[in-house]
Amino acid sequence: MDKSDEQIVLITDGGYDGQDNISLAKEKNVKLVTTALTGKEAPDVLADFVFNNDGTRLITCAAGHEPISQSYAKATRQCQVSFDRNHCVNCPYQDQCRPKIYKKVATFITSKNASNRAKSQRYMQSDEFSNYAKLRNGVETVPANLRNNFHINHLPRGRQRGKFFFGEKIAALNFRKLFNFRKGLGNYASNPALT
Repeated sequence: MDKSDEQIVLITDGGYDGQDNISLAKEKNVKLVTTALTGKEAPDVLADFVFNNDGTRLITCAAGHEPISQSYAKATRQCQVSFDRNHCVNCPYQDQCRPKIYKKVATFITSKNASNRAKSQRYMQSDEFSNYAKLRNGVETVPANLRNNFHINHLPRGRQRGKFFFGEKIAALNFRKLFNFRKGLGNYASNPALT
């Protein structure tokens, strides 16, 4: 697609999360919102780490300290950084970073991807994300509801009978929504993400 003039919000599954996908989406003026993250959680403090644009150097840690030395491994896309021992021993974030403390230095391994993952986890706590997640979850509940409550997996044999059975289940779902709305049980507030 061409680059859009207005920002487009694309709500996807957590499998599409990643720095590469986010940067590609940003080039097209698309905001990629992933509703679930797969894999291991990153410590929250990594969201405050500052890296250079390509992620090969750590500029400052969450406490604002610059590393004494660092090396970048291309294969794993991770930086091994060394800080002054005194900075890490007295740091309030030590329990999250968990550096290995030696006589003169403290070292640990981190990456820009871990920092971006921590930023994504922090964003998932916001109200804006909650509204986007409700949009996606609202769409995914329809097939799950049809499978669990209306037994759509057990279609009868034959094309005509199968089509009638499927249409009957969709009509039943719509009638249930209508009856709940008429009873006052259907509380359908507008989503702020759509307004």
